Amino acid sequence: MASAYTVPPRRDLVSRVARQLDDFASWLLFGGETWLLALLKGVPLFLFIYFVLDYIPNYAYYATTVYVFHFSKDVGYLVAVVLVGGPTFTLIVILAAWTQAARGRRGFAWYLIRFLDVAQYVLTVMVLIPFMLFNLAGGSIIPPAFPLQSLALGAAGFGGGAMGLAYLWFEYRRTIRREAQAAAAVGAAWSAGS
Repeated sequence: MASAYTVPPRRDLVSRVARQLDDFASWLLFGGETWLLALLKGVPLFLFIYFVLDYIPNYAYYATTVYVFHFSKDVGYLVAVVLVGGPTFTLIVILAAWTQAARGRRGFAWYLIRFLDVAQYVLTVMVLIPFMLFNLAGGSIIPPAFPLQSLALGAAGFGGGAMGLAYLWFEYRRTIRREAQAAAAVGAAWSAGS
């Protein structure tokens, strides 16, 4: 026999932080947005796709042909396109489908998908974009080349990513405060009317 009693949510620090992060992830992925929020979400998404579909296969090609194995260019092309490019594209499609499926659902797996999306966003704005800017300014990891302008541009990208994340968090807090005040006003009007 099923009971109508529901277990109250846990109130410890880890549970509160996880619940707050999940609400932020839901707002970030599915909430209403202004043009600035759309820009802060769309540009890193585009650059993440660009990095995964262009940089990673390119690194696989050069690792196969130049730096590690010294195979022919044909083998490098097959490794880059078939063994690396195809699976990464498939993983992007799966992640996109999972993200849409997680909309409005509760449960550990759905929380995990939203956490992975937020972690991917943070990784993109804090690591991948600064790394791409570092490369754009002439920096390289293999072979090692660290000119000052590439380090400065990478640091500027890191600072911009940190500021973008801070803005998203403050905008999230402002939005939920406004929605809570509107809900309280509707509740008070309903109570006064009955």
